[in-house]
Parts: sequence; C-alpha cells; structure tokens
Amino acid sequence: MNLRTTIASCLMVFCGYTSHAINLASPVFENAVEEQTNSGYIKLGWSLSADAVPMANAQFELQQADNKDFINPKVIYLGEDYATFLSGLPDGDLYHRVRSVSENEFSDWSPTVVVKVRHHSLELALTLFGLGALVFAFTVGIVIQGVRRVNA
Repeated sequence: MNLRTTIASCLMVFCGYTSHAINLASPVFENAVEEQTNSGYIKLGWSLSADAVPMANAQFELQQADNKDFINPKVIYLGEDYATFLSGLPDGDLYHRVRSVSENEFSDWSPTVVVKVRHHSLELALTLFGLGALVFAFTVGIVIQGVRRVNA
C-alpha cells in the first residue's frame, strides 16, 4: 500500500467505514452488453475510468455463470491484463462480470455482459466440408491433366 491508501484506510477505520470497495475503481467492459458468437470464442476487454487511481498489485477477477444471478459462478481469469480470450464456449447464454482486486480489497462488480453462443449447424458444416472436398478433387484433376499434357 502506498501512503495515500494507508491514510485513507486509517481515516475510514477511524470514521467507522468498513467497505472494502471504496478504494478500488470498478472496471467497465469494452464489449457491448450483449454479444453473440457463432464460433464459440470471444475476446472480453475492460478498462478503468480515466480518473481512476492505479493501485499497486491490482488484478482483475473475471467470473462466468450460466445464469444472470451468478449462482455458482466460475472464476475464469485472475490477473493484471485488461482483456482475455475465451474459447471452447458451449451453446447457450453465458454471463460475465469483472472487478478489481488488490490484497484484501475488492471493487464493485462491473455491469454484466451476456455472450450468446449459437454454433453453426452440423448440416452447414458438412455442406461446406463437401464443397471444399469437391474443389480439392477438381484442382487435383486439373493438375494431373496438365502434367499428362506436358509429358505427352
């Protein structure tokens, strides 16, 4: 803790304030409130307000839940970065929130971001695979014909 934080903490204790969220700025997501992905991956980023005082050893805790009330959430990131990349997401709606953490102090939670994961259908995937195989077969056929004409 720096001197400013120590003095603020002492004044809070002396005045009877016990909230640990008052010293840390709450992060805000840079993503839209509702995001959608068809691929099962997304980058979530956040920032602090321009007037926020940087804290030494501050980290960010990112939680994910399958319900908007965050019953049984999972901590999916804890670190100093201002973004993380999530992949392998299953179909469904996933809710995310982030907060600042420094020693035993926590900021308030950010507003929630919901990621709606709707993978492409298996039918579309197999159709695209079939078209790719067909293009590959025609390409191989054209190359073989060209080699035969050159060697004849």
